[in-house]
Amino acid sequence: MSNEEVALQPNEDEMVDYANAKEAFTSLKEKASTYLEPKDVELITKSFEFADVAHHGQKRKTGAPYITHPLAVAIILTELKVDVSSLVAAVLHDTVEDTDVTLEDITEHFSQEVSDLVDGLTKISKIRFQSKQEKLAENFRKMILAMAKDLRVIMVKLGDRLHNMRTLGNLREEKRIRIAQETLDIYAPLAGRLGMYGIKSELEDLCFRQLKNDVYRDISKKVVARRSERKSSIEEMLTTLRSELSKYGFKQFDVFGRPKHFYSIYKKMHDKRVEFDSILDLFAYRIQVHSIKECYEVLGLVHSIWKPMPGRFKDYIAMPKPNLYQSLHTTVLKPNGDPAEIQIRTFDMHSICEFGIAAHWAYKETKNQGPKKEDLKKFSWLRQILEWQSELKDPDEFLEAVKVDLFDEEIFVFTPNGDVIALPKKASCLDFAFAVHTELGLKTAGSKVNGRMQPLKYLLRSGDVVEIIRNKNQKPNKDWLQFVYSSKARNKLRAFLRTEQREKARKLGEQLLGEACSAIYVLPETLKQGKLHDSLMKAAHESNFDDLTLAIGYGKIQPRNILKKVFPKKFAGDADSIVVTEKPAAQQVKTVGRKGNIAVDGVDNILVRMARCCQPLAGESIIGFVTRGRGVSVHRSSCSRALDLDPARRISVSWQNLEQAEALQSVYLRIFCHDRPGLLSETTGAISALGANILRADIQPGDGVQAKMDFEVSIRNHKQLMILMQKLEMIQGVVAVKRTSAYHQKKGLGEG
Repeated sequence: MSNEEVALQPNEDEMVDYANAKEAFTSLKEKASTYLEPKDVELITKSFEFADVAHHGQKRKTGAPYITHPLAVAIILTELKVDVSSLVAAVLHDTVEDTDVTLEDITEHFSQEVSDLVDGLTKISKIRFQSKQEKLAENFRKMILAMAKDLRVIMVKLGDRLHNMRTLGNLREEKRIRIAQETLDIYAPLAGRLGMYGIKSELEDLCFRQLKNDVYRDISKKVVARRSERKSSIEEMLTTLRSELSKYGFKQFDVFGRPKHFYSIYKKMHDKRVEFDSILDLFAYRIQVHSIKECYEVLGLVHSIWKPMPGRFKDYIAMPKPNLYQSLHTTVLKPNGDPAEIQIRTFDMHSICEFGIAAHWAYKETKNQGPKKEDLKKFSWLRQILEWQSELKDPDEFLEAVKVDLFDEEIFVFTPNGDVIALPKKASCLDFAFAVHTELGLKTAGSKVNGRMQPLKYLLRSGDVVEIIRNKNQKPNKDWLQFVYSSKARNKLRAFLRTEQREKARKLGEQLLGEACSAIYVLPETLKQGKLHDSLMKAAHESNFDDLTLAIGYGKIQPRNILKKVFPKKFAGDADSIVVTEKPAAQQVKTVGRKGNIAVDGVDNILVRMARCCQPLAGESIIGFVTRGRGVSVHRSSCSRALDLDPARRISVSWQNLEQAEALQSVYLRIFCHDRPGLLSETTGAISALGANILRADIQPGDGVQAKMDFEVSIRNHKQLMILMQKLEMIQGVVAVKRTSAYHQKKGLGEG
């Protein structure tokens, strides 16, 4: 792209798949030859011939030979100038999963290094999982472990995902949406964390196109129209920058402009709740020079030409992002009053910005040995993920931790001693305390921010100096979970509260078992020894006495029923002595509880209730929790409050007779919008047109033209809700639609 050109991403030409293997391999060979040695290109040729035989007869959905896909992935990676081992692994990455080739075969024909890379990329396809969410988490967990050993694994994976996203067109809509959402949630942010912003931006735009195609098309048309309108203004800005830089003695520099990516524009509209016409900085300008000293000199020059906007300057050179990104960001006001974003960096910084770790490592200079240990130390967030993968056995908690801490925008705050602590945006003083040390977080009694007392839930901003007041007698409570945001704080709090909860449940279980034993004149202590212990564990399907008392305390097991199996003679003549023996664990089946259309795994005739915090709809992914005295509580799988509950209480639940389960149910929606004549009428019309009934409406005017509309509507199933929310977002003036709970609407909060 020349300085004057503007490329809209993603480019339609890039969506064209390779028609045949020869065409794809020729392209790969040409690109690899530009920076690799001839012997390396020969190894790539060998990998192509090997994979071509392995994938013989396999076709893609497009009808092209399957081998064109791994070749296209390798071609993407040549743009990053990765080493030969990464390219060979890219060509072979699907052979172990989709053909008869084994890792041993790859080691024999290539190397252990290539085999390890392919192993890290191979999905867990032979293990049965309870849910798609668990499968996603386990696949991601395995990839993270491989990535910790060699970060090239994720680089190949990102190339694989990028090509899949470019060629989604022939898949059914449901699968396209699922893949796009997974990519937007995990892989695009991961590319950003690795500094691979070129791949990140394209992935986001491709996902945006699939998930909100109408909005994507609308923004793309408006960007093109706005670019034409402002062409002279853009040229004037670029000319001024070049002229002033030359005038002040800068000899080697580059100045160019680019439009913001469509997804970043949409996100700004969504986050700030504004319409497209309110976004003035659609175009970003970039200046590249040779040294850090020149970066700051250029910054001073820019601020002398145009007035800088207060609060819009960021110095990522003095304080780089964890992914090694460095640049100066400033926003200035042009003579016509429009803001202009300018980024200033060195040529080396720009290379790392575009290609991330690939540019930083310079594999070809390290004899293809991959990243050095000192490089890995710079990625502290990777060590954090490794801690999560060992601590968080629950797949939902693992994915939540990854999405929150790994992918959110960061802020940087200071301890009173001047140490820098990185936290996710929206972090509170309590998050800060846990980031410093777990014990400090658990004993936090108060906090000071910039010398002033602030509540523990106070949201921090970059540059704040935070001091934590500690009390050795302080104990955390469940309310703290409402205002901690970082995964470390949430996980440590959950662990503490669950330990307390389990201890209470265990003591209650011991008490209930003791009372049941007293009724038949048996000493509870005798149950912990010898044959009685073994018989009790067999009857309860538990491995030890502590697990048994815990299950009794949580209400999963009735002590009297277990004792009947161990001491049948003591219950002779008892009207209740004829009991149905519990089915062995291997034979347990799903049976319907009292909620009619919810099946509870292995439990019959049990009270089932829908959780009020998230109100799951028919067809929605759900999980169940055993409660004390109130049966099984059913939550949405994505419910944040469900993740705060002890996994020991979790029980598998599913929908039965889905069509019968589609009874009308209340759902709460919050619509953020810009007020205009007829908006309320269009909104209520869209709701009614889809067969949903409005039970309650509350219209609240906001600042200026912004407004907020809360609706309680009756919905039959999850699919109807998704369609309704999409239709509402397409209405002119509607900025965002969120599903909330009745509690959150009363409190005036966001998403429930």
